Amino acid sequence: MAMLWGSTLIVMKNAYAHMDPASLLSSRFIMAALAFGIVFPKAWKASWKTIRSGVVLGFLFGAGQILQALGLTGTTASVNGFITGLYVVITPLLAALFLGRKVTKPVWVAVGFATVGLGSLAIDPSALSTGLGTGELLTFLGAVAYASHIVATGKFATPNNVASLGLYQTLTIAVMATLFAAPGGIILPSGISDWTAIAYLGIICGTVTVFLQSWAQTRVDATRSAVIMCTEPMWSAVFAVGIAGEVFTGQMILGAIAIMAAMFLVVRPAGRRRGTFAPTTSTIPSPAQPDIRAPRPSLDRLI
Repeated sequence: MAMLWGSTLIVMKNAYAHMDPASLLSSRFIMAALAFGIVFPKAWKASWKTIRSGVVLGFLFGAGQILQALGLTGTTASVNGFITGLYVVITPLLAALFLGRKVTKPVWVAVGFATVGLGSLAIDPSALSTGLGTGELLTFLGAVAYASHIVATGKFATPNNVASLGLYQTLTIAVMATLFAAPGGIILPSGISDWTAIAYLGIICGTVTVFLQSWAQTRVDATRSAVIMCTEPMWSAVFAVGIAGEVFTGQMILGAIAIMAAMFLVVRPAGRRRGTFAPTTSTIPSPAQPDIRAPRPSLDRLI
């Protein structure tokens, strides 16, 4: 999922030649919602509780997308990307505050590694002299929205409602994105290349990633999910080097190593974290309590 998110930057960069970000976001999630409805026709028949949960998740994710886009108008892309990535720090705080989740020391260490990695991948040192302003504040609020989305997904997602949750979530994002784009006029895709980009961003990096995130977060807790998802900029760098021909810098390599260290800390079995090979307790929740150990996803991210 994070790898797919990381692939979006190159695709969006090409699409921006013909569409503005708001129009692209609107078209993308309309496509994602349509794909959900077609692939999972039974998802329309959901309980009001699931529909409400999907709308809440869509609102949180849509708010994150819009706030990040607005924040980008008042700060640099590198600072915007780094502050957005701070959802990896905010997520365990929200999970502890609202869900009573206990975050272990190794996970906090992983959060620290992930933050260092994000900074190395996203921050241009020259951009730090710009100070903090409205753009940075809006971007930070977007990061809070993303973290809230991850925590809420862990709370709402169950093995039985993943498709319906994704459908109503993408529908809500599509409505919000369309309303956001409408004042400036919505630019529709033109030509095969634009429609191909929208199909990839909407179906593969929209429908598929939202489904995978909801499904995975019935098995993995919110904080570990956030650490794994923050590998997105690392994958963006990999695709930029492999496809766009950019050059790996020492700063990028340092960031990738830090993020991989964070992933290693959160995904390896608990027994090995203690230095033993003892079997671990399953993190798969029971149907009656889907969010106990392993209660979340985009951004895909807008940018």
